[in-house]
Amino acid sequence: MPVFHTKTIESILEPVAQQISHLVIMHEEGEVDGKAIPDLSAPVAAVQAAVSNLVRVGKETVQTTEDQLMKRDMPPAFIKVENACTKLVQAAHMLKADPYSVPARDYLIDGSRGILSGTSDLLLTFDEAEVRKIIRVCKGILEYLTVAEVVEGMEDLVTYTKNLGPGMTKMAKMIDERQQELTHQEHRVMLVNSMNTVKELLPVLISAIKIFVTTKSSKSQGVEEALKNRNFTVEKMSTEINEIIRVLQLTSWDEDAWANKDSEAMKRAMALIDSKINQAKGWLRDPNAQSGDAGEQAIRQILDEAGKVGELCAGKERRDILGTAKTLGQMTDQVSELRARGQGATPVAMQKAQQVSQGLDLLSSKVENAARKLEAMTNSKQVLTKNIDAAQNWLADPYGGPEGEEHVRGIMSEAKKIADLCEDPKEREDILRSLGEIAALTAKLSDLRRQGKGDTPEARALAKQIATTLQNLQSKTNRAVANSRPVKAAVNLEGKIEQAQRWIDNPTTDDRGVGQAAMRGLVAEGRRLANAMLGPYRQELLGKCDRVEQLSAHLAELAARGEGESPQARAVAAQLQESLKDMKSKMQEAMTQEVSDIFSDTTTPIKLLAVAATAPPGAPNREEVFDERAAYFEHHAAKLGGTAEKAAAVGTANKSTVEGIQAAVKSSRELTPQVVSAARILLRNPGNQAAHEHFETMKNQWIDNVEKMTGLVDEAIDTKSLLDASEEAIKKDIDKCRVAMANVQPQMLVAGATSIARRANRILLVAKREVENSEDPKFREIVKAASDDLSKTISPMVMDAKAVAGNIQDPGLQKSFLDSGYRILGAVAKVREAFQPQEPDFPPPPPDLDQLHLNEEPAPPKPPLPEGEVPPPRPPPPEEKDEEFPEEKAGEMVNQQMMVAARQLHEEARKWSSKGNDIIGAAKRMALLMAEMSRLVRGVTGNKRALIQCAKDIAKASDEVTRLAKEVAKQCTDKRIRTNLLQVCERIPTISTQLKILSTVKATMLGRTNISEEESEQATEMLVHNAQNLMQSVKETVREAEAASIKIRTDAGFTLRWARKTPWYQ
Repeated sequence: MPVFHTKTIESILEPVAQQISHLVIMHEEGEVDGKAIPDLSAPVAAVQAAVSNLVRVGKETVQTTEDQLMKRDMPPAFIKVENACTKLVQAAHMLKADPYSVPARDYLIDGSRGILSGTSDLLLTFDEAEVRKIIRVCKGILEYLTVAEVVEGMEDLVTYTKNLGPGMTKMAKMIDERQQELTHQEHRVMLVNSMNTVKELLPVLISAIKIFVTTKSSKSQGVEEALKNRNFTVEKMSTEINEIIRVLQLTSWDEDAWANKDSEAMKRAMALIDSKINQAKGWLRDPNAQSGDAGEQAIRQILDEAGKVGELCAGKERRDILGTAKTLGQMTDQVSELRARGQGATPVAMQKAQQVSQGLDLLSSKVENAARKLEAMTNSKQVLTKNIDAAQNWLADPYGGPEGEEHVRGIMSEAKKIADLCEDPKEREDILRSLGEIAALTAKLSDLRRQGKGDTPEARALAKQIATTLQNLQSKTNRAVANSRPVKAAVNLEGKIEQAQRWIDNPTTDDRGVGQAAMRGLVAEGRRLANAMLGPYRQELLGKCDRVEQLSAHLAELAARGEGESPQARAVAAQLQESLKDMKSKMQEAMTQEVSDIFSDTTTPIKLLAVAATAPPGAPNREEVFDERAAYFEHHAAKLGGTAEKAAAVGTANKSTVEGIQAAVKSSRELTPQVVSAARILLRNPGNQAAHEHFETMKNQWIDNVEKMTGLVDEAIDTKSLLDASEEAIKKDIDKCRVAMANVQPQMLVAGATSIARRANRILLVAKREVENSEDPKFREIVKAASDDLSKTISPMVMDAKAVAGNIQDPGLQKSFLDSGYRILGAVAKVREAFQPQEPDFPPPPPDLDQLHLNEEPAPPKPPLPEGEVPPPRPPPPEEKDEEFPEEKAGEMVNQQMMVAARQLHEEARKWSSKGNDIIGAAKRMALLMAEMSRLVRGVTGNKRALIQCAKDIAKASDEVTRLAKEVAKQCTDKRIRTNLLQVCERIPTISTQLKILSTVKATMLGRTNISEEESEQATEMLVHNAQNLMQSVKETVREAEAASIKIRTDAGFTLRWARKTPWYQ
């Protein structure tokens, strides 16, 4: 089947497909309409010339290349193309003699399909060879990174740096050229991100090797920490380069990276549970321990982490973990409540505490088993993938020795492990069947090679067959591993809400469990937020989560009984919608408050750590202070990461922002212990310049990463909500300072004043980012003026705080400080108001009565009433009529996945009136055309002409959506929204071009009996996947265009009317 992962392949296949589509239409006109097919000599000769040129270039390349895989895979592609070309030439000759010839028509359609398929195979083989060239360079860098382990002197380091530099430059250049060639935006982003990380880590690696060499050669303290720093950096760079190699080999977008993320999340959860279990049990054992103290918080964290693991599991495993965690949470609430009432030592409370302690052991065991199972499956999958290349190289070499056979055996062994862990018996049997086939074929090939017949046509055909079967086996094992995991809901809040809403509206529709998975994810995030809140607030949010969970379960139960459309189900759905909305609002409120508190100051702990690391050798308690500062820094970093993850899950961020936050959090978790190690080296080597430089390098990298995380978190939440929360927090800080002055507590006063200053500076940072993001001069001017006013109020408040702290009972100083605090509060309010949307005065102000003058002249006489019949009232304006989405007829053959994708786009577009909005008009047309295509793809008779024309019409509407979206983006003053809009609409032209090519491929198969069912299904599957991507991209473009239209330049002269057909409040 054709693949389109590069612009070169797409640019060659598109004109070929266009010519083939004309031939397919001629074939149908002859077959269905009985028309004579005109003389095709000229167009066939043009196709023959193009194909001959392509084959000639391919054969020349094969003769000069040393790539054995290319030498093996190119000849079959040549044969396929040449045979197809021969059929086309024969068809042209036969049709010239007899324009109605049936055999000629068959040759025409089979030749057309063969040309398209063979050209695609040839281009793919050549592209794979180009990718292998890049991979060889990447693997060379990987091998050279390990040489860092033997660098033990400064001369070695200089040589190492000189040798590593050119290779890194070459790899970076090749990756940059490759990413520009790719059509999949996701692949481009992944390559660029990984390559940027490698570039950023290069100076860190040199610094880490340098400090290791320095400490070891001078026999200073800190060698162990320096070794850890070096090994961490080498491992991190190796991981990123391996990710580059993985992405380079992808030809279609997949979510394969989920396995590593899930495995990492499970390991992190297990580590946190292990670190907290003793503290939790200590609290449970002590009947006098207070409710809400660190021990209870440890239990909450354990349950929270177990819940995360449960969400990553499927079936019984998931139910067990989540059910146990929920029960233990309820029991912990009971123990906490009893202790709060002073009844912690009663037999009931003691028994409950013991049950919770035993339950934690059980829960920990379940989490560990789940993590081991996932790790076993993903490890087998990764080993299998690594062995595939070696096995393919052995198969490509006709003189390959018996050691290559071991790679095939290794693949079979790992595939067997995956099959054994499969819960689906059909999948297990399918994998085992392939294993039996590969074993038999490999034994036969090995026997021929032992006889010296490895270069015979029979042996080469066997090698090719084994290679194909191995690829199929890899696909089957990948599918089995993916199916062992739960259905994935959207990564961001809005995506989950949409999926959940879709299920609530149609609980009887089979969405593969996505809607309920989204609902579970929302409830889990709500409980995670609640666990970090104080008593009554926690109970309130937990109550809302329980309500949503109960109603969701009730609706699912009704749908399972076939009563999903009943009045009772509709009533439950209505209640569920309201409860979900209520829970979402409370979650976002809690999350915004947490971001306001935790992110008010991100860098003070690392600055304090730097001060402790550079303390003079004779400073009192030097080691103890350092350990205390290091622990505080690690705790602070963990809180930043945890809060950022909540902002990603519960904020208004899009998918790319969520993934950016997750990547920044991961980097923060990896960097934090390395920063502490670097600081410890500096502590133990005072005055050492290399140690100082290394710590500064690690510190700056950590700060850069946290600043990036902060910016992404700010994008993920509503700016005005964050400012509201910060303003409320400053009010509370002022109240605390008032209490501190009344109780003569200068330390409490200083803490409160410091908090006010930090929050005010955080507001300035948010305002500065928004000014940089906007191109609206009026908005920039208002926000900048308000920010300048706020900036001027901070230093005076700090000075007043220092003065009153020195003489806390002086009424004049107290008043001066409070006045300064209120000036900050007033300036914060002005910044917040600058972000308030400007609304016109309504109703308009009354006229100035002093300017009114009465005329003394008499009024004119009243005109006579009309005589005769009273005219009829003016008719109302005609309602806008949208073409309704077509309902499926009983027994009608349609492709359900394409129909669902089309329906979802239509539902999104129908929210808006298409009057004065061509984007909405084009989106609605595309949805209706895709619904039609879902019928044509599955039509029993198969209308080739209609399928090809439908694809062309969809592509035309796609071009219109893209053009209009770019116009909107050009006039949008918000840089972030503009970038998001351009990113989503950039995908549309590529996907619509692919749709035309795939439709032509599918058209060559409709009504044919000489096509295997597997080949036909594969063509349909690719077409469906492409259609789903196109509908999703257009849907996202509609949403982003509407968001961008709010920030259109006032002098743009380009407007789209966004009028909701159904108001949001109905």
